[in-house]
Amino acid sequence: MKVLSKGERIEAAGGELVAVVQDEPEPVKKGMLRDLEVPYPVLYDADRRAYEAWGLGRATVAGTFLKPRLAIGYAKLMMGGERIRTRGSDPLQLGGDFVLSADGTVTYAHPQESADDRPPAGVLLRELERAAGSAQPEQTRKR
Repeated sequence: MKVLSKGERIEAAGGELVAVVQDEPEPVKKGMLRDLEVPYPVLYDADRRAYEAWGLGRATVAGTFLKPRLAIGYAKLMMGGERIRTRGSDPLQLGGDFVLSADGTVTYAHPQESADDRPPAGVLLRELERAAGSAQPEQTRKR
């Protein structure tokens, strides 16, 4: 959700951000998206066909709930007043971050390997700018 504050830079690069979530609209609005103004499309993939097509796997119970780094991160967020957002009806379903060029070519792919495996917003923005041709090429990270 860190990209929410980067809307102007996303638009300037000619990009569009789309989120795909695994649950029906109402539970997502009441959980993960509660109190957030999301200025981009949120697509609901209840049967997880998009997750499967993009090769997004599932985490292990131990890797999700017993990982010290994740627990410490959540504790810091809560101590700072942040509300922990629910991860949907299947908390083991992993997501991913992808950048596509205007012609639909995947130029950056980062499927999650664990619940806390997300690239920084700055990386996604640089990859978007590169895909749009407004930044110098770097080595594309594909998995």
